[in-house]
Amino acid sequence: MKSLGRVVLTFLAHQFIGMYGIPFTAPVVFSLAFKLPLFVHSHRTFYTILSELPYFPVQIVFGLILGWLLGRTLRDRSILWVWAIPLAILCYSVAAATVVMPTSVFASPGAGQSRFSHYFGWGCRPAEHCLDQLLITMPFYSSLAYSLGAALARKTPGYADFKDKRRFLAAAIAGAIILAAFLIDLVISIRQSQGGWHSNYLLLAATPLGVGALLLYVGVILRPKPVSQA
Repeated sequence: MKSLGRVVLTFLAHQFIGMYGIPFTAPVVFSLAFKLPLFVHSHRTFYTILSELPYFPVQIVFGLILGWLLGRTLRDRSILWVWAIPLAILCYSVAAATVVMPTSVFASPGAGQSRFSHYFGWGCRPAEHCLDQLLITMPFYSSLAYSLGAALARKTPGYADFKDKRRFLAAAIAGAIILAAFLIDLVISIRQSQGGWHSNYLLLAATPLGVGALLLYVGVILRPKPVSQA
């Protein structure tokens, strides 16, 4: 049986991935399509899709995929409950009409707009310096998608096959893609920056680097080894 300390640490790790790992890593992977020369794009389009659309579809899709991959490989039940804490935070914020960074009395829920619009609709947009959906609503969506992906993995045919190496291969490939996206994004950002390397790159890089390394670890190190016959 797992020790209580290990159970708590495992849950906290999944909680961090659900609330912050997905929101910080999804943009790095998604930005590849906007930095390759084969695509016609603009930075405005990228940031609009990523942070201006209600319900944050990029983060939700990425959360479903990540939850499915780790749900099939780690088989840890605590991943199914990481949505509970973000939901409690969201419910409190909606009930108390909490505003993380008030910019105007008319931007507050219940004043110039409904609480639903502020937390779930078009009422609170980063372009208008309102960050409530990014800091309160999006972590709930990403955590819920993460748990839902893990729940779907448990219903996928072949889940009970502990010797199936394809699920570990999929995790390793996903980890390699995230790390490659991180390196490409880092190189391009440094080249485009007039000041060159900045120390804040390390802070922004820590989360996607950790998520990619975790998937590689799960896919390569935890993969079932063939049993040698004497």
